[in-house]
Amino acid sequence: MPTTRAAVVESGGAPFVLADVELDEPRPHEALVRIRAAGLCQTDLGAAAGALPFPLPGVLGPATTIIAVDRVPGRLALARELGATHTVNAAEADPTEAVLELTGRGGADGVVETTGNASVIRRGVDALAPRGTLVVVGAPPFGTEVSLDVNAMIPGRRVVGLTLGDAETRTVIPALVRLVRLVRLVRLVRLVRLVRDGRLPLDRLINHYPFAEIDQAVRDMTAGKAVKPVLTF
Repeated sequence: MPTTRAAVVESGGAPFVLADVELDEPRPHEALVRIRAAGLCQTDLGAAAGALPFPLPGVLGPATTIIAVDRVPGRLALARELGATHTVNAAEADPTEAVLELTGRGGADGVVETTGNASVIRRGVDALAPRGTLVVVGAPPFGTEVSLDVNAMIPGRRVVGLTLGDAETRTVIPALVRLVRLVRLVRLVRLVRLVRDGRLPLDRLINHYPFAEIDQAVRDMTAGKAVKPVLTF
């Protein structure tokens, strides 16, 4: 079994401790690589301080598992092409069980729910690791409720809502124009760089439709032909 030297954080607020840790043997779809350099960022410090939903003790580092769940094969193929390490067809397998299996039964540190379906939200919560966070992006009908296993939430699992990337446009957009030193501005600049560098191919995720073709846009979205239809006026 291979080993590596790692900086381990035992608990929130504890210092980094260098230790030898054992690695699982690479699976058929994985490769063992030698890392010569790694950047240290504020996210690492936040996780080490216990301020982020990262299970401790743990070894901080970049995400190695990105699981895309959908019912449309074409979308799953696009997700894998754009960086997903695994895909799950929810029409063929239980997504919660699939995520647990792919994470060694540990669960996902983060789940982004975009369907607005109450049963999917519950499945997402059930797939979380301790201290994991489910982010609700999809909007269900008003009054929709989701039942949760309260005891399952006690290990620090969280459910949060998110709108507009957690930004408020009335202040963020003027801030961008004035180049004000704001955290949200930095996020926007990073997004622009991702698009510029081809790492966020918006042209492959967005389909434009004249406003008069709104019904076609709805049909394409429902059929999975369009990831994000955008109406033009």
